[in-house]
Amino acid sequence: MNRRAWIAPLVLALGLGGCDDLLTETPKSFLTTDNYYRTPADIESATLSAYQPITRGDVWEWWLVIDMELGSDAVRIHPDEPNFGTYHPGLFLWTPTDASVSNPWNGFYTSIYRANLVLDKAPKVEFPDPQFRQELMAEAKFIRGYSYLMLTKLYDDVPLLLSVEDHEKAVGTPRTPVEQVHAQVIQDLTEAERDLPEQPRAHGRASKAAAQMVLADLYQWRSSFLKKDEWAKVAEYAQKVLASPQWGLLDDYLSVFLPANKGNREVIWMVASSGVDGRTSTNVSCHWLPRALGFNTAGGCEVLGQPTRWMYESFVEGDYRKEVSYRTSGCSTDPNIGCITFDWPNVYKYRPSNNGVGGPSDVDFPLYRVAEAHLMLAEALNEMGNTAEAIQHVNHIRARARKGNGSENRPEPADLPTTLTKEQAREAIYMERLWELAHEGKRWFDLVRRDALEPGYWRTSIENHDPEVAQRGDLSPHRKRFPIPAREIELNPALTQNPGY
Repeated sequence: MNRRAWIAPLVLALGLGGCDDLLTETPKSFLTTDNYYRTPADIESATLSAYQPITRGDVWEWWLVIDMELGSDAVRIHPDEPNFGTYHPGLFLWTPTDASVSNPWNGFYTSIYRANLVLDKAPKVEFPDPQFRQELMAEAKFIRGYSYLMLTKLYDDVPLLLSVEDHEKAVGTPRTPVEQVHAQVIQDLTEAERDLPEQPRAHGRASKAAAQMVLADLYQWRSSFLKKDEWAKVAEYAQKVLASPQWGLLDDYLSVFLPANKGNREVIWMVASSGVDGRTSTNVSCHWLPRALGFNTAGGCEVLGQPTRWMYESFVEGDYRKEVSYRTSGCSTDPNIGCITFDWPNVYKYRPSNNGVGGPSDVDFPLYRVAEAHLMLAEALNEMGNTAEAIQHVNHIRARARKGNGSENRPEPADLPTTLTKEQAREAIYMERLWELAHEGKRWFDLVRRDALEPGYWRTSIENHDPEVAQRGDLSPHRKRFPIPAREIELNPALTQNPGY
């Protein structure tokens, strides 16, 4: 196991102190738990630090976006990407030694460790406002619950560590069954929902709706991938989000993602990006900027992938989401390149203010938003046999895809008929998720969990929609789960490897 993520006495030197807000960290050297965690400000700083591994570097800023996007049937490896270490997730060639599987593990466990520090230390600090302490502890429970949910979605059974002492004794701790981990996730998130504020204290922090979305996500995963038939709980938490006056759909799909609209009422929780410096900014737009524009300063970047032909052509005619999510040409700041037509469509729904040139990106990466709550509720209602009602929520999303009320005379996407069968509606809902949540890290999980309901769906979809994987990659069934990182097993022999690795 990676000592930074598990035991991690030096994690305190990585930024637990001096956080003015979620986007700013001022590290303090070699702090200890004895001379820190003495004031409410210390506890808030530690709470903010617990978000950092999820939103920076190891998880959603880099590797998990690559894994989830390239691993889906919606994104192909861009031929301009020369680094096998970057593009191999698109071929399912990850191994227990690859950063693509070890970094998410380390990132989530670092967040868990930091959340456990908050939960251990906050009760010992005197707060003039006890509610403030409750909110900070609720944020820590939210972070811990979300991290454990994601770990089980990627790796299945994982060690359950619930205190600083558990981390100190991590060597010799075996993997905990998913059911036991999920029981703790449910406890953490329901307590977080109770104590979190209606609105987040700052951009990028959790609210009641964020906890409700993670709970809906948990029960959706349990109902589909684990076949627990807990769809009523999915509906319960999605409906809570939709019933809140704090949240709602924006009229314009593109406006959801524009930096000028940060803090909008649709995006419930996000990887916040300041655009001020690299420490507080994301790579989300950099993942897609084509090198044909010139690398980095001229307008190009990492070019990890582009939409598969199937993805690009799957949108029904007139869908505004396709129009604003992709582009087929662009201009470079390099006069020798100028404005060019791309060989392949470029993902363009994430548009930094500086167009990706001349400094860090200020584009937020959404983790949960109101549109997904509608689609979660639609899926739950359909699986419970309420197909006509489910279709109403899909049509609500499709109306926005017509750019408002359809007054621009866009013929598609037309409303779905409420007479669809359950199976037809399931297909329609998954396709709507594909289009609405495109390039937000959702499609991989949708493929894996639908495969549990319809065996063979995962492999067939990838073979048909991203044929390069079938030619060069590995579609063995065990690839639907990540391997346990080899370094973790080396340091903790009590861990066992997932089958097939």
